[in-house]
Amino acid sequence: MKRSILLSIFILFGLLATEKSWSATVKISGKAPEYAMNSIELYTLHDIVSEEKIKLGTFRFSADGLFNLDVEITETTLCLADFDGYHGMIYIEPGKSYQIVFPPKRTLTESQKRNPFAKPEPVWFGILNPSKDELNLKIQQFEQEYAKLENRYFDQIFANQSKSLVDTVNLKLEKEFPKTNSSFFESHKFFRKANLEFALNQGKSAEFMETYFSHSKPMSNLAAYSVIFNQVFMNYFSMLSNAPNSTEIRNRINSANLTKLDDYFQKQLHFNKELSHLVLIKSMNDAYYSKQFSKALILKLLDQMKSPEWSAYEQKTAQLIHSKLTYLTSGTNPPSIILKNLNGQKVNFSDYPNTYIYLHFTDPKNSICRQHLDALKAISARYKEKMVIINVIPEIKGFKNGSGWPGIFTTTDSNTETSYKVKTYPNSFLIGKDGKLLLSPAPNPIDGLDRQLGQLFKSDYFKEMQKQNNPDVK
Repeated sequence: MKRSILLSIFILFGLLATEKSWSATVKISGKAPEYAMNSIELYTLHDIVSEEKIKLGTFRFSADGLFNLDVEITETTLCLADFDGYHGMIYIEPGKSYQIVFPPKRTLTESQKRNPFAKPEPVWFGILNPSKDELNLKIQQFEQEYAKLENRYFDQIFANQSKSLVDTVNLKLEKEFPKTNSSFFESHKFFRKANLEFALNQGKSAEFMETYFSHSKPMSNLAAYSVIFNQVFMNYFSMLSNAPNSTEIRNRINSANLTKLDDYFQKQLHFNKELSHLVLIKSMNDAYYSKQFSKALILKLLDQMKSPEWSAYEQKTAQLIHSKLTYLTSGTNPPSIILKNLNGQKVNFSDYPNTYIYLHFTDPKNSICRQHLDALKAISARYKEKMVIINVIPEIKGFKNGSGWPGIFTTTDSNTETSYKVKTYPNSFLIGKDGKLLLSPAPNPIDGLDRQLGQLFKSDYFKEMQKQNNPDVK
């Protein structure tokens, strides 16, 4: 008995010591005078499918531009930061310290910030006095050489399906970057080379799948793995369903039985359990947006991942995907935002119970928005007894509604780009009498709003008449 208790204590201490060793502090510091008194959030991604941001900390720059940040991590982690049109990147390793260098400061105009087609410029954070074996330095050097060779040979590899050219590029890379003691860097090289192999047959060969995926666990913390994974398994349900002799997999997908699908991926496709689960999650994410599969079916499959067969991390990933797919969809609650009218008084959706609310994000300084606001006058006059209009505008000093536009004009400090995905103006939503999103998005005033509201209120009228004639009908 004593021996059993002592053994249990030793095991417990061992587990605690192991757990403590898994987590280590990373110290990040530096000086960037251009960024004085600014703050920039540093984050990583929960997984490579949902790409949910996990905040690691915030760089807060002093008046002199000094900054420092301590981050707790358990493994080599890709850290990201979005600022001034940049997409900053750096790998950090547990227990290490980094003095980093920010790119030159630049100021974006409001139109640049709101341009939905503008993509941030990817940049690696610089590191002061790195050793020659520093991970970020090695990866950047490799990427420069890889890009040079890819630009030179890729078209020939893709067009001619030339295995010999792939071998040539791999030999050049191996000569330039021989084997190192860094398993992480070796993995980076391995999966970047997979992109060249992928160009030969789009990953359809059994040999390719065996080499790069079937027998190894996913490396979600490695960007090179993420890139090739998302290429290989893009729209995977569609690819499998459209292949010859695909009746079995189509039936398993349409049966909405997750266990059967997982069994097929592991036994028929020879995926290890972790790969099977990650591919299934990605497949559902992609299938939701295709017209080949029922959205309800995909959501049902995601719900089935709340099972002991799926790890806590996988279940969380599935939950994030489910939330992302259903976000801002009709029938869900509208995101909460703090609104104030032009007198500084709070405006709440709950102030208008059992009433339709037309939530209109607009900018009176924009000529297109003014046309929509003008068109809203006639619509408001027609339906003023049935609908409240809430206009959400940017903070405009001294703004007064001198044009007599309808509705309540409000401003908000909430991030509408995050909450309502508003990247351009105008952008509109219709909240139903039950307080849930009814039209998401809703038509803008000169884009068919009048017709849509007419149909809606006509339907409401007939339902009301039916109730009066037959009280038992709900």
